[in-house]
Amino acid sequence: MKYFGVVSYLGENYFGFQRQKDKPSVQGVLEKWISHLLDAPTEIKAAGRTDAGVNAHGQTFSFVGREVKDCEAFRRSLNRLLPEDVFVKSLCFVPMEFDARHSSVSKVYSYHFSFGERDPFLKGRVTQLQRRGFDWDSFEAGLRVFEGKHNFQNFTSKSGDIDGFIREIEPISIIKNPDMQGGVVTFKGNGFMTYQIRFMMGAAFKCAFHLLEPEEVKRLLNAEPRHIVSYKAAAEGLYLERVEYGKNLEL
Repeated sequence: MKYFGVVSYLGENYFGFQRQKDKPSVQGVLEKWISHLLDAPTEIKAAGRTDAGVNAHGQTFSFVGREVKDCEAFRRSLNRLLPEDVFVKSLCFVPMEFDARHSSVSKVYSYHFSFGERDPFLKGRVTQLQRRGFDWDSFEAGLRVFEGKHNFQNFTSKSGDIDGFIREIEPISIIKNPDMQGGVVTFKGNGFMTYQIRFMMGAAFKCAFHLLEPEEVKRLLNAEPRHIVSYKAAAEGLYLERVEYGKNLEL
């Protein structure tokens, strides 16, 4: 049988989602306890890899294993075994041809940040810039440059790409949070490459503090030959919110 799951996690204690040989990973702990419950080595495949320190509300994964009588009871048993910073939100059977990664049609990420005084309770969950003079208008102008279809070769560390680094980003949501002197930026696109959102946020933060102009961001986005930008926002503010499958997954 093939299973499909949705998992949330805090990334602070993990070296990313992908299995690591000698370091803790989200995939590693999921595979350990799923294999234990199924009494057989089990490999999971996720919708994508999140970097070390990146969080998720809705990462998705699939795996093949023997059929269990009650999928919901299996999920509850799995959550009792998993560490407190990893939680499987749902688990169900899917057709064998379904693939958590290749069947997806879009992904949604959010980035949470503050620029006020440091709050220890936000550690690992929000990027705390701790800097004065944040210009919302310049910040938004820098982000709007990325909307639409572009070549993001200078905003990813990925060495090569079968789609030529072309990605399309829908209108970006920017929500201010005056109480915490910060906000949340939400991105939706047909795919995101290694460090892409963190590079984009890094450029937007540069604009917010007048260390970079939106027009310069536009030139960097279209620059040839390839020259990867050097400013990358911290991992802790980034969340994989959800993976969308459209008609490829009708539960």
